[in-house]
Amino acid sequence: MSAVPSIRILESFYASIQDLGRYGFRALGVPVSGAMDKLSAAYANALVGNESNSALIEVIGGNFTFELLRDALLAITGAEVNITVNNMIVSNWTLLYVRKGHVVSIDSPKRGFITYVAIDGGIDVESIMNSKSTYIRGGFGGFNGRLLKQGDIILSKSVSYERLMHLAGAYKAPREIVEKIPKPDDIIEVKATEGIHEELLGDDINILLNNTYSVEVNSDRMGYRLKGEPLKKASKLDKLISIPTNRGYVQIPPDGQPIVLMSDAQTVGGYAVALVAVQNSVDILAQATPGQKVRFKKISPKEAEESNIEYLKLLEKPRLIFEEEVYY
Repeated sequence: MSAVPSIRILESFYASIQDLGRYGFRALGVPVSGAMDKLSAAYANALVGNESNSALIEVIGGNFTFELLRDALLAITGAEVNITVNNMIVSNWTLLYVRKGHVVSIDSPKRGFITYVAIDGGIDVESIMNSKSTYIRGGFGGFNGRLLKQGDIILSKSVSYERLMHLAGAYKAPREIVEKIPKPDDIIEVKATEGIHEELLGDDINILLNNTYSVEVNSDRMGYRLKGEPLKKASKLDKLISIPTNRGYVQIPPDGQPIVLMSDAQTVGGYAVALVAVQNSVDILAQATPGQKVRFKKISPKEAEESNIEYLKLLEKPRLIFEEEVYY
């Protein structure tokens, strides 16, 4: 399949090209990156007939508008947003057939915080270290290593008309997947197992488990900062030896306020690791709006392993529901 101009960006506040991540290079100091809510990204791709790891657009906070430069199948998943095609309201988490020249607009989220836009054939950009994900801090990957901006032309692999029509027997995501996106007034439960430094924090771990925290406005793709009852013992720990870190690690810096590492997390760190969140919980946390409440629930290593295995299976092959065709 050849790559053809497919999307022209008309408005973009904070959007980038991502896939499921850049694995195998953390020993060189390169973060995994990739989608913040990986399951929502995988479902967007599945809805348009792409592989789960295909490149797509991640929109953080909404306000994203683009024009189709060819007839295409689209899927918009993740946060609950107002979506219009030529000013006509359409649904997310389902398959859309949008014609060349039509304008798609995504408004600010009403539920959740991050939206994914997949197009049939997948977005075509250079693969760097086996991934098309944008690592903004490093300035590489995706679309010239930066956020998308007005005037950018996005290429995608061309799909035959026959395949397009075959795929257009519209599918949607199961209700239980869609309902994982937290409502603004929900208290997000982050399931986690013990971290490597739990013993060093002593009884302070109960502070973390028995209190509610809120997501700080200065959270980003590297880590979500939480504010609440501090773990005072963190300020008294001697300097710790840096250890490899990963998405889902719950770090406790000297101020005692938790940080949950996200997709652009550093590869090593010297803060105490109190807990390790399961990957499904990290996806849900990624959809938290600034100020949203968060609680931690400790589970056993076996429960965490089972949760992650089930998550990875679903990530590789999302389950879809068939419904009637939809055209716009």
